[in-house]
Amino acid sequence: MATAGGREDAEVDEVLEWIPERRGEVLPILAVTSANYKQVFSFWESSLRTLGYPRHKIHVVDLGELPGPHGYCTDSWRFAIDRQLQEVVSWIGNHFDEYFIHTDTDIQFFPHFMHLQCEWLKWMKEEGLDMIFMRERTEVIPDLRCGEVNAGFCLLHCNSRTRCFWQKVLQEEQAFPKMDGYPPYTDQFHLNRGLQHRLGAFPQEGAFGVRWATIPDFQCIWGMPSDEVNSAAFHHAVNTQDKVALLRSVREKVRLQQPLVARGLSGLSGIELQEQIHRLADAVAGLRGSKQQWNPSDVKAIRRLLQEVEDKLL
Repeated sequence: MATAGGREDAEVDEVLEWIPERRGEVLPILAVTSANYKQVFSFWESSLRTLGYPRHKIHVVDLGELPGPHGYCTDSWRFAIDRQLQEVVSWIGNHFDEYFIHTDTDIQFFPHFMHLQCEWLKWMKEEGLDMIFMRERTEVIPDLRCGEVNAGFCLLHCNSRTRCFWQKVLQEEQAFPKMDGYPPYTDQFHLNRGLQHRLGAFPQEGAFGVRWATIPDFQCIWGMPSDEVNSAAFHHAVNTQDKVALLRSVREKVRLQQPLVARGLSGLSGIELQEQIHRLADAVAGLRGSKQQWNPSDVKAIRRLLQEVEDKLL
């Protein structure tokens, strides 16, 4: 949890936020992970806990321990990719006319994620978009990959177009799991073939008539941050040999720029209070899971919120 070093406690308390601003109902999040990804996944999980993301909205498929070798373009990696696609197809089929977010688990979320997803959803409905992605900001043959999207983050509308689209991506991936030659590979290769990017078009239109777009670069961090620290909703730890070190480094940079502000509990109904208590517990669990030394101002904020809970209950 971020604090501003050298400030008086009163000033620090004003910039601590446990419950980030929300402008609507947050969306379900679907992800697939495995035991060998445990350290990386801990950032994904703890970041959502720290934000107080509703637990019933978080859906994780755990594949357990996958056989080695592990890593980029290995058989275990491809197996996990294929399972991700299967889960996306299944989710779409079981939740028609609803929206959800699918992510890789080498992603961590920041306070802006809570309100930006509401803005993204509003934008999708206004423009009739079926899917939105983050742009692939690769440094590997970028001139040949104009318009490519990253497969690690997607907000989808469950409908007949997206179901047909992702079924086709899954079928093509299983028939030809591309893992050699020039990138992109596996699902990202087939995904982008199906999206059929056209320079300058909005909205883009891909196979089966899917309408799609990308979120602005400043709303997410791809690999190492440049100037997105103040505005990013999430970080995708790509383009690195040490994901854990990168996730930790970026988290600390963002926490200094996107502090969490404390909110009182007065005026809440019983159900609202119960929800806030659960969020506070999740936030504390997320901080504990980070295995960092807590600053005195963090402890003070926790004590104050717990006291408000006790006062409210009494």
